[in-house]
Amino acid sequence: MSSPLLSGAFLRTSGYYVAFFGAMGVYLPFWPLWLKDWGLSEAEIGAYTSAGIVMRLLAGLALPVMADRLEARRLTLAAVGAAGAALFVLHLVAGAPWALLALTMLTAGVFSAMMPIGDALGAAAARSFGFEYAHARAMGSASFLAMNVAMGGALALLGADAALWAIVGCLAASAWLGGTHPGGGKVQGATPPSLREMRRLAVSPLFVIFALASGFAQASHGVQYVYASVHWRELGVSAETIGLLWAFGVLVEVGLMILFGPALIRRLGAPGAIALAGAAGAVRWTAMTFDPTGPLLWALQGTHALSFAAAHLGSIAFIQAAAPERLAGAAQAVMQVLGSGVLMAGASALAAVVYPDYGGGAWWIAAAMSTAALLLALELR
Repeated sequence: MSSPLLSGAFLRTSGYYVAFFGAMGVYLPFWPLWLKDWGLSEAEIGAYTSAGIVMRLLAGLALPVMADRLEARRLTLAAVGAAGAALFVLHLVAGAPWALLALTMLTAGVFSAMMPIGDALGAAAARSFGFEYAHARAMGSASFLAMNVAMGGALALLGADAALWAIVGCLAASAWLGGTHPGGGKVQGATPPSLREMRRLAVSPLFVIFALASGFAQASHGVQYVYASVHWRELGVSAETIGLLWAFGVLVEVGLMILFGPALIRRLGAPGAIALAGAAGAVRWTAMTFDPTGPLLWALQGTHALSFAAAHLGSIAFIQAAAPERLAGAAQAVMQVLGSGVLMAGASALAAVVYPDYGGGAWWIAAAMSTAALLLALELR
């Protein structure tokens, strides 16, 4: 019997994650630098990033729900990925701040829509073809890492537009791979979910507590995504080292997912994994308020394996256990909209107010969110 890790389904699922998180591996650490080189101030970068909340909410919830209702997850993923590639190309002709703001809001919707649909398809493929979700998802994290390393040097040599073209290429590839995703078949014997069923799931007390716990754990990274690269550069960290720092954080994330991911969920359960992420995040972000550099900064980046990866695996495991497969896209959407949408935008907006005057003090926002995630996960457990 052939190994599930060598199956076509695993390779195609992994390929999608490689393409999508390749785009994210450029967008999260380096897009703020593109915006700064375009001419935005630090405060404007935070404001522009948080301004996409409306589109994140609309696209991140409406498109996955529509994909579930129409049983068209693959088609939706392909269409959104292709649209995203085109929108980033249009940044080259954004000559006015209002045009750049409009494109920033639209591209925020692209990532927030693709994330829950891709995770629903990935979990479905893992169930159907017998491989571990964590192993396929780890390939995406490895791609994120590789782009961190590559783009640090590329930006130094080619300028900020290298980031734009890398995002365009990765989104185009994810559109093609998403359109043929092995997890996109119709659920056997299932009827399309009704809006009433989706609403009943989303407002159930257990799911609300879960969504808040997962959301705070994810959103605590909002300050990191918006200001880490800018702040580290202000502290004297080179562009190449910034790329390596991001890559190191993802490297330990990949190691956790491949070596310990399934065992972590079996041992702690979904709520326990999210609680672990909240505790690790509270320590990580509190330490970051002291503006560490050198070995301590590298050590804190290493805790990304717990503050992010443990929360993500716990969230996927909870949805697999608590939501029917035909509702998985909608359940992922609610979780992502709250975490990567509302709470993440709130963290970004608050950081935009705090960072210009207090610099590294903005990390206290993240520390408070991780603490909330810990307390809610303990209640969920």
